[in-house]
Amino acid sequence: MVSHSNRNEKNDTESNNNNSWYDKTSGKSESSWFANAQTIKFGKLDKDISKDVVIVGGGIAGISTAYLLSKTGKEVAVVEDGYVGSGETGRTTAHITNALDDRYYNIERLYGKNGAYIAAQSHTAAINLVDSIVKEEKIDCDFERLDGFLFLDPSDDKNSLEKELEATHSAGITDTELIDKAPLNSFNTGPCLRFPNQAQFQPLKYLAGLAHIIVRNGGEIFTQTHAQDIGSNGITTSEGHKINAKIAVVIATNAPIRDETSKIYDKQRAYRTYVIGARMKRDSIPKSLYWDTGDKTSKNMAPPYHYVRVQNMENGEDGRYDLLIIGGEDHQTGTNPETSEKEKEERFTKLAVWAKERFPIEEIEYRWSGQVMETINSLAFIGHNPGDANNIYVATGDSGNGMTHGTIAGMLLTDLILGKDNQWSSLYDPSRKVNEDESQGSSSPSQGENDDDGKEQDKDNNLASTIEALALDDGIIKQQQEKNKKPIAIYKDNNGTVQAFSAVCTHLGCTVTWNSLEKSFDCPCHGSRFSNKGTVINGPANSDLECEDS
Repeated sequence: MVSHSNRNEKNDTESNNNNSWYDKTSGKSESSWFANAQTIKFGKLDKDISKDVVIVGGGIAGISTAYLLSKTGKEVAVVEDGYVGSGETGRTTAHITNALDDRYYNIERLYGKNGAYIAAQSHTAAINLVDSIVKEEKIDCDFERLDGFLFLDPSDDKNSLEKELEATHSAGITDTELIDKAPLNSFNTGPCLRFPNQAQFQPLKYLAGLAHIIVRNGGEIFTQTHAQDIGSNGITTSEGHKINAKIAVVIATNAPIRDETSKIYDKQRAYRTYVIGARMKRDSIPKSLYWDTGDKTSKNMAPPYHYVRVQNMENGEDGRYDLLIIGGEDHQTGTNPETSEKEKEERFTKLAVWAKERFPIEEIEYRWSGQVMETINSLAFIGHNPGDANNIYVATGDSGNGMTHGTIAGMLLTDLILGKDNQWSSLYDPSRKVNEDESQGSSSPSQGENDDDGKEQDKDNNLASTIEALALDDGIIKQQQEKNKKPIAIYKDNNGTVQAFSAVCTHLGCTVTWNSLEKSFDCPCHGSRFSNKGTVINGPANSDLECEDS
């Protein structure tokens, strides 16, 4: 048994075997965006520098914030431990919409009519901003405006559409309408809500365009650079280099990696969501966004729903075709008992069966999963990090609307950093009170709650036999025989080399589980994730799993 390699070391054999996926993304499965766009890579930080604003995280929130600040003349630096877009932005399905997953009638119940109005106004403004940026900066990212259609899940009834229609109108989205069916010939949706003027794009092409402009405006972007320590004066990387922040620090890492005082992890839950991309003949269905209202029998905090869009593709000799992108089958990160490869496969099978019953799809070309941070009370947390210095800001809790929430973060944080009033600030304030009974389903497990998950944990006292039985490119959590000894996380790569780590999450000490699809170790408590080499790939943890000596 050997310990995992240092964060800064490379292994050519692993790269050749595609085991170093964590260098460019947060899971081993590959989204259609990664397969059809250039890697957005910049140099590593290799010296100490000083900037007005340091932004940790190179996804839609961090890059949008950097772009908007750079346009005002501020000196910005973006630090990303992978590549730009390599986190959850590169695993989204990229719906740009003011139709909120958590429904306006729920937003109105939680925040009042004015709160629902601000939510609608801000998400609409986000769509319009992306539209204007694409036009002004001439970014080629397949952006287009289109309609969105919300139709009923079999577990739901028309009353939910009628309530949402009334709530959207009350919130100022007055062009929604209840129609008899979506304009599809392949299946009858039944009654649905039409949301005009929604949008979609290729997210990595959009980020590439913004990144180019940030650099043109004098900003700097550093990839494969891990921000290990974060404070009001700036950041220090895992290699010891520093960026001094003269004005502000922004943490835009999906889940905040500085949460000792804010405890934002108690206000949101991490969910895994699954996506397939299926080939279709060009123009088989109208290009729109399609969503069902979600499984009302689910115990999830947010009922899992299906979300669908169309992406035009060009593929060499195969010519032009459409890719139907279908997502759904969500479950809370690290807690689902379906841990085997076969059972994970069933989630994609369910998506394929659901899609084939409704759309003229051919073969499945892409399969991937992503991570969604669901806040207990539906809206993102964007603003000052609670309990921290006034110049440290966070953006998290996208609740399935990451493209608009991330863009809102860019607008709101830019105003806050520049000292401008913004009427959205109180609605998205990370310090706002959250009541557990506002959630619709399961809560986060307590620390160590999964320690006795028999299917995930291997309790065979013979470590050698466990390793011998472990398949290549597979992992397991092993209980140790000695009393009071913590379990270990074991991974066997494609060459048969075994590596072992402490299975204790470096965030708050929960026991991680093995994710057979993405080849990662995932924490069921707060959604932290680690690669099969022990490297942290998703917060709130910010340090690698501790290696176990042979």
